Amino acid sequence: MKQTPKLLSWLLLALVGGCVDPYRPPEISAPNTYLVVDGFLNTGQGETTTIKLSRTQNLTDAKAPLLETKATVTIESDRSLKYTLREGSSGVYSISGVQAQPGEKYRLRIKTAKGLEYLSELVPVKQSPPIDSLNWKVEGQGVRISVNTHDNTDKTRYYRWEFEETWEFNSAFYSGFEVKNKQLTLRQDDIFRCWSSVRSRPILIASSAKLSKDVISQNPIVFVDGHSAKLGIRYSILVKQYALTPEAHLYWEQLSKTTESIGTLFDPQPSQVTGNIQCITNPNEPVLGYFSAGTIATRRLFIRRFQLPYWVVNTGYESCIMDTLTTKELIDNKYPGQIPLREADLLPGQYETGDVNCVDCRLRGTNVKPAFWDN
Repeated sequence: MKQTPKLLSWLLLALVGGCVDPYRPPEISAPNTYLVVDGFLNTGQGETTTIKLSRTQNLTDAKAPLLETKATVTIESDRSLKYTLREGSSGVYSISGVQAQPGEKYRLRIKTAKGLEYLSELVPVKQSPPIDSLNWKVEGQGVRISVNTHDNTDKTRYYRWEFEETWEFNSAFYSGFEVKNKQLTLRQDDIFRCWSSVRSRPILIASSAKLSKDVISQNPIVFVDGHSAKLGIRYSILVKQYALTPEAHLYWEQLSKTTESIGTLFDPQPSQVTGNIQCITNPNEPVLGYFSAGTIATRRLFIRRFQLPYWVVNTGYESCIMDTLTTKELIDNKYPGQIPLREADLLPGQYETGDVNCVDCRLRGTNVKPAFWDN
């Protein structure tokens, strides 16, 4: 396995004459970019495997990471089976229905458009045990969500989790009208009720290797602030569980320390992160990422607002106010961004209005109800 450079550069502080000047190490402006591999062979029945390829960037770069496009990405077994992934969106390669054979190992091979070739080590297929339960409880001014799982065969021992949060929210004002083709008509689309989602960022791992039984109990997943808009109406979290090899667990543990545990100069310096992918065209070139294979266990949890203590929710619409415009002003778009809400009660021919940012919830999410939302 290759040693890769630190993913994050330390920002050292030199105290000179009472002034604090940042020291910017060379890694911040390194001339090279290195391949980043984010992928997992999902061997669950009918499941899709997705491999994402991108390039590292300097800490000072404001633009989005460069995606690795037009690469040839294949998954190979130690019994000479080969599966070619297809690029969908830029830098994202996928394939469905890869069925793992008992005892087989798999590896990832990547050939870039520039002729560089990368190869992972052969990895076993790790079957994740089911998630026993997701629990939530009120802690202070928020909610703590935890996961419970176990393996009766004592063969898993090393675990990783990812999650996706989804929550329902409303805009500040309900709009019953819209302007179309220079006419004021009844609104067809609901832009008052929406949903927003976000994927997890922290690295969540745990191990039962030092326990007599392969049991993970009440392992924290996320803390949701009670004042967050996430808990304003209805909240849902989908947790995904992966079974890891000891080597994969060590990788994620080192990566967690490197990316999330940076404190002061007196804290332990993050270790270098060792992955299982190598550039075989140039063995001295670092590669970031770890390739694993297995099944994924999932479980979803819902929390409704009435189940929680009374917390003042910060919706983000606190500064919204209504105005009043005439029908002609609306049709002529005299005040761009003003959306008609309803007819003004005491002002014939006029409508109460609100700014588009306070009316159209689609600016913060989608008005398409998720398939798993049951009402």
